[in-house]
Amino acid sequence: MSINCIVVTPAETAVETEATSISLPLFDGDKGVMADHAPMIGRLGSGELKLHGSEGASRFYIEGGFVQVLDNTVSILTNRVIAAEDLDSNTLQQNLSDALAMPGNNDEELDVRERAVDTVRAQLRVAQS
Repeated sequence: MSINCIVVTPAETAVETEATSISLPLFDGDKGVMADHAPMIGRLGSGELKLHGSEGASRFYIEGGFVQVLDNTVSILTNRVIAAEDLDSNTLQQNLSDALAMPGNNDEELDVRERAVDTVRAQLRVAQS
């Protein structure tokens, strides 16, 4: 039995596919979903979305948002989705260096720098796994 998975960003429907199982990053840990999963709504974190189907696995980086599981449909609303193969470790290492070099002279600048560092580190984990 399969699950319909739809990933939507503010700009587009990025992914719409059938999967046998899905692994996604909630804000407090990873969650697995298979057919006939109980209905749920959850807040997403940043990390790896894995879709396992009859044609193999697909991997994506997703950044925050919400997930709804209902009637064998997983609807993911996220700020950004990037295919794992499109993430370049060398570029991300440079982005991490740039983020770490951002100023942190007050609370607002520290928050901006921390979010930038966390985002790049999450992308690096997906790229390197």
